Amino acid sequence: MSEQTIQNTLYSTPVSILDKYTCYSLGATTVKDLVGQNILEGVLPTVNLGKKPDVLIVNKDKHVVVFLEFKLPSELNSKKKIDKAVKQEIHVARDVNAKIYVVSDGTSFYWYNPYTENRIKDENGNEIKTEIKPRHEELKLAEFINRVALTISKTNDKLLKAVDCDPTNLAMKIGGILKNISFATPKDSLYTFVELFLFKYLSDIGILKASDSYNEVYKAYLTVSEEEVLYRYLYGARETINLLFPAAPDNTTIINGTIFHAFKDSKGAYKCNGTDAKTFHAILKLFKEYEKENGPFLSISRDFKSKLFETFTKQEKTKQNAGKYFTPLKIVQGMVDMVDIEEGMLICDPACGVGKFLLEAASKLEDTISLSNGHVEKKITLIGFEKEMDEKGATSGYDLTTILAKANMLIYYSNLFKDNNNVADIQILTNELLNETFHSSKTICGTLDNLEENKYDLILANPPYYQSGIITKEAKSKGFYSEGGAGVEGLFLEWIVKSLKMGGTANIVLPDGIFNNLQNQKLRDYIIKTCYVDAIISLPLNTFFNTPKKTFVLTIVKKNNINDKQNYPVFSYLCNSIGETLDVCRFDIDDNDFGEAVSKYVHYHKSQDKSKLPKFLQDAFALDGKLKFLPVDSFTSGETWYIDNRWTDEEKVALGFKEQTNALSVTEFQILIDTIIEEINSYKEDVLCLNEE
Repeated sequence: MSEQTIQNTLYSTPVSILDKYTCYSLGATTVKDLVGQNILEGVLPTVNLGKKPDVLIVNKDKHVVVFLEFKLPSELNSKKKIDKAVKQEIHVARDVNAKIYVVSDGTSFYWYNPYTENRIKDENGNEIKTEIKPRHEELKLAEFINRVALTISKTNDKLLKAVDCDPTNLAMKIGGILKNISFATPKDSLYTFVELFLFKYLSDIGILKASDSYNEVYKAYLTVSEEEVLYRYLYGARETINLLFPAAPDNTTIINGTIFHAFKDSKGAYKCNGTDAKTFHAILKLFKEYEKENGPFLSISRDFKSKLFETFTKQEKTKQNAGKYFTPLKIVQGMVDMVDIEEGMLICDPACGVGKFLLEAASKLEDTISLSNGHVEKKITLIGFEKEMDEKGATSGYDLTTILAKANMLIYYSNLFKDNNNVADIQILTNELLNETFHSSKTICGTLDNLEENKYDLILANPPYYQSGIITKEAKSKGFYSEGGAGVEGLFLEWIVKSLKMGGTANIVLPDGIFNNLQNQKLRDYIIKTCYVDAIISLPLNTFFNTPKKTFVLTIVKKNNINDKQNYPVFSYLCNSIGETLDVCRFDIDDNDFGEAVSKYVHYHKSQDKSKLPKFLQDAFALDGKLKFLPVDSFTSGETWYIDNRWTDEEKVALGFKEQTNALSVTEFQILIDTIIEEINSYKEDVLCLNEE
């Protein structure tokens, strides 16, 4: 069998590898032919245009990724012969700018770094021998080629471990540096860190290339001034990011705002504001140091964006928009696990923050999003709303949380962007995925301005909860809100119930006032009338790091007919832990009552008849003192929904939730005071509104 026969057996012309790479078996075709036919781009000027590669694997940008040289088995049966075969064409692989050079006899495959001429090794130091057979396991082959191409460089022959990284400590260090810039608030710092993080991330995954890439910008410090490097970034890479990721009609994209400024003076000299250039250089150095220790940002922890936000907001001396609380990932994942996610669903979060509820819901299905025929195809549709303007009419110019949500979605779907990394496809993904998912409002009421009844299959939310007479009066003037709910959370809860389709489900985090305030009685009656109350789970104090409020998870299903009566009890669970410490550190711990609650609820939810549980479930549930099945009749008008009171003091002592005492605990006293204050504020709000009328 000849060399040509071997390669033709594996690669007819051409072979597609998962629509990401094209494999060409070239025969007598020269590099000049390929360039002339517009099949190949990016070859170096030094290339011998008359060379005839055996097989080339080319990406969508027409750049060579793998250069394969074929030999007879007899030409590769010793180390000496292999070395000779490698040297024969490896310089050509370099000239066509190939990332990977492979010598093969059709059975054995020897992978080399064309820059160093060394064997490519895996994370454990073993030489890579992966077969390149396009018709077998295309997905694995495409992913592996992509991973090798991204990590191999002129100084690195070894694959980096594919592990999730969590650069929170890096964020803290950079936050400390950004504090030194005049007039930079923690919010400004966060904008800037997110932008520079994405600059590095988009470079690492191959979207920012050549002079726009992090490595090329950083390399410029060897030859030009710090001021010129900053100028090149602002008017090079930054403009490319804005081109690739166009802004939505609400003016948000993945980067908005910057605290760095550089310019040319009248003589053409590069200048900047204050210490901007030095600060920019210091930050890029930190990224380089992080990469040396941990590798490039190829896989980012899903919770990174939320941790990032908390890292910076903890540095603020004042808390703006106190209603904006960001939900711990363990709570998000548990709440998503409690509900059914199915193809064709329209899923909404009316106060989406950084988008974790929606993104975690989407991750429950395989291949939720794809790009086909120039459009994004979605197995489920995600809609997230946020607002920029506060109740005083103040606006920041950009909605930080919406920017974070879009950046978060980019990370969740990084493979989609990596596999479709030309300008046109990235712009389509930005417009039809990022921009159509997250929406920022510039009105006082935000989401509450519009209500479409019976629209969503599933709503997941942790809405803001605080008193605002202005928002309450403005929202109620729309004519949507008639159930008298107190505070912004009451308005959101009514919005959620009315927005659900018949048979739709909502899983919501809510404060205690919804469950025990007299002013919310009408709203509670409305929920009982229109919905089945599936579950109420009591969360511990300090579940959210920036509020001591007592909160609950409420799970409801909208009735198809309001005359239907709920014939099964309410799953009620008392939690004293959520799987992480309840301080600002948020360390993972084994103690996780919420995880237990979710696990047991899922079994309950999937029962064919929740009014008659199978004996094995009854026996299992009976052993858990934190779980009670409360009759739905006990949630009728005039009765509190504050489920903590359904456990006696003796039961709470036995569970370790409270110490034996005849006096109020500090926690109980705090809840009592909070409840009294809320009651007073709710009536004060009504009086103010009456006076204004």
